[in-house]
Amino acid sequence: MTVVGDLIFSAAALFLLFKFFLKANHLDFRFYIVWGSVLGLFLYTRILSRITLWLFFKCYRFIEACLGLILLVLKFPFKVLAVLMRPPYAVLRWFSLLVFRIAEAFLGKPLTKTRKTMISFWERLFPPRTNG
Repeated sequence: MTVVGDLIFSAAALFLLFKFFLKANHLDFRFYIVWGSVLGLFLYTRILSRITLWLFFKCYRFIEACLGLILLVLKFPFKVLAVLMRPPYAVLRWFSLLVFRIAEAFLGKPLTKTRKTMISFWERLFPPRTNG
């Protein structure tokens, strides 16, 4: 990614220098233009680079804090809803377990008896084959 970023920056800088040279002196490369470009690069790397990086990081942290605040505001109604829904959900879980246990107590034996009856009926209807 660093190489790609460097290539993009170099292409953008070359394009800007080309436009500037075209406007300034119709692409006539003079010694002072080369020295001015080198001096600009030196000043940027020694002075402006630190300030620019500091500014970019401050902006990044500010944007990150704003997005965190927005996310917190968006999550808040869902958290409130989750807290409000805990008691009804607990009652529903308890009630469904109660209904399941009652049904199991009343229908457990008849259902297992019916299952055994159906299996025996099926075995009488279609007896297993033997080689004999």
